[in-house]
Amino acid sequence: MSTEVFRRTSAFVVFSLSLRLGVMILTLIVLMLSSCVSAEGQVPSPENVRIVSHNMGLVLEWDPPQNSTGKDFTYTAEYKGWSSYESVCLNESSRRCDFTREISVFGAYEFRVRAELEGKSSDWIKTDTVALDEITLISAPDVMLESTRGGVEVDITDPVLRKGDLKSLYHLISYRIHYWIEGETKKEELKTEQSRVMLPNLTPRVRYCVQVKIAVSGNKTSLPGNATCILNTESEDVQPWLIVGVLLASFAVVLVSVVLIFFAVWYTYRGIRFLCPQAKLPKHIKQYLSERPKSSVLLAMQNSPQPEERYHEVRIIPRLEDHTASQDLQKSQSSKHTQVYANISSKPEEAQNQEEKFCDHKQRMDNEHTERNAALSGCRDGEMEMLL
Repeated sequence: MSTEVFRRTSAFVVFSLSLRLGVMILTLIVLMLSSCVSAEGQVPSPENVRIVSHNMGLVLEWDPPQNSTGKDFTYTAEYKGWSSYESVCLNESSRRCDFTREISVFGAYEFRVRAELEGKSSDWIKTDTVALDEITLISAPDVMLESTRGGVEVDITDPVLRKGDLKSLYHLISYRIHYWIEGETKKEELKTEQSRVMLPNLTPRVRYCVQVKIAVSGNKTSLPGNATCILNTESEDVQPWLIVGVLLASFAVVLVSVVLIFFAVWYTYRGIRFLCPQAKLPKHIKQYLSERPKSSVLLAMQNSPQPEERYHEVRIIPRLEDHTASQDLQKSQSSKHTQVYANISSKPEEAQNQEEKFCDHKQRMDNEHTERNAALSGCRDGEMEMLL
């Protein structure tokens, strides 16, 4: 009895397991068939649909359906802006579609794609709604380095965008510059809004490496650029002690020059004053000299009339050998001086008296002149002593 029951139970278990196994196999077959045939046209959909955006360009890419080796699929891709979908790539064999020309930078869009085979199509595979300015990746900037006078100058060039310009699309742009000594791990960071900047506090004759990336509005940044290295040049900065020494030397030269110029001007002035004196008489001396002299002697000298001087004309006649010529010359001159000689010969006594008077008058005048000179000399000496 127990053996019979055991056999029946074993048979039931085996049947149940077989039934379950058959259902599982059937389900697996159905699933495999459903993966190759869609509900609409029995065409599988594309896989791994993705959006790729670089520098404001947008491209939709996808992979072919599974188990599609040897089949020539075509694809149709569309985008939706405000209302309906619009086709951009229609029945193309390429597995990518470029939407850059059809969309704007600040719009929000949805994309979809489907596969097509022998007039039949698969289901649409849609993407999420995206904005181009938010999802795009900005390439790394171009960096050029130049070392002058112990400093490194970084010249940054923005990447070229497919739509618009970086500075016109993003109002807030800054550059994050990382620089370090080649071979070391410690890095310095410099944030600036200028595309041309000089790195501060660098050591001369040391090799530095620089890496730059762009930061736009929000937390969005560009891809970091490649590290660029350059050997820093020798610094041409003047040492502080040299500046102080030059200033002191210049001050000493200027001071000595000023002193020498002062003495040269002073001694030149003294020499000119010595050679060309500009002494002025006091006012009381000028007044005294301008007044009329009050001395009686001076007044007598100024007011006395000049004495009348008398003289006799005397002529010297040379002796001539020729008596005839001498007689003719005497006859020619006798007409002019007959009266004078006649007067002299006719009045000898009167002429002698006049001559004596003339001698007395001359003697008297000489004495008066001597006395006047002595008086004038004494007066002048007294006046000069009073002035002094």
